[in-house]
Amino acid sequence: MLTYENSIQFAVGEPHEASLRNFYAPEAGFIWSSSVWSEMTFDFLATPNVNTAEVDLILDCDVFRVGGRLDGQSVLAYLNGLRVASHFITQRTQLVIRVSARSLKHRNNVLTLDTPDSRKPSEFGSTDDRRLGMQLFSMQIRPAAEEQEAETQEDQGPEEQGAAPS
Repeated sequence: MLTYENSIQFAVGEPHEASLRNFYAPEAGFIWSSSVWSEMTFDFLATPNVNTAEVDLILDCDVFRVGGRLDGQSVLAYLNGLRVASHFITQRTQLVIRVSARSLKHRNNVLTLDTPDSRKPSEFGSTDDRRLGMQLFSMQIRPAAEEQEAETQEDQGPEEQGAAPS
């Protein structure tokens, strides 16, 4: 089960807490999407003492690309049926998607990733005939970064916040 304290690593031999659809088997540290759309179903347990209205869904990812011929790909992300992101990815990146904490369910969350530009390396002279879209290394969910900073400041006294003592 995914929590604020852990992450899902997509690598050979790494157990992961997600059900995958339209992904190839894990390779050396990542998985490839195998279609113009793919999805992960996962459970999520929020930490009881973390009270946040928004969370960051963080994907460490890249896309299939061929220099000068396919410089990047569009990635559309949907969480439980609602579109939450649209990006054009040209290099490995940490895609941070801010969503309402209420949009996450305890069980059976579905993250759908559309990669309409996915292509086969064989179209560019390779012998690899797989359709490749998104390359996914890991996924994690964290309280929204701005909210974490605000909560930390609220927990500190005026001296710790940098204010002059009265």
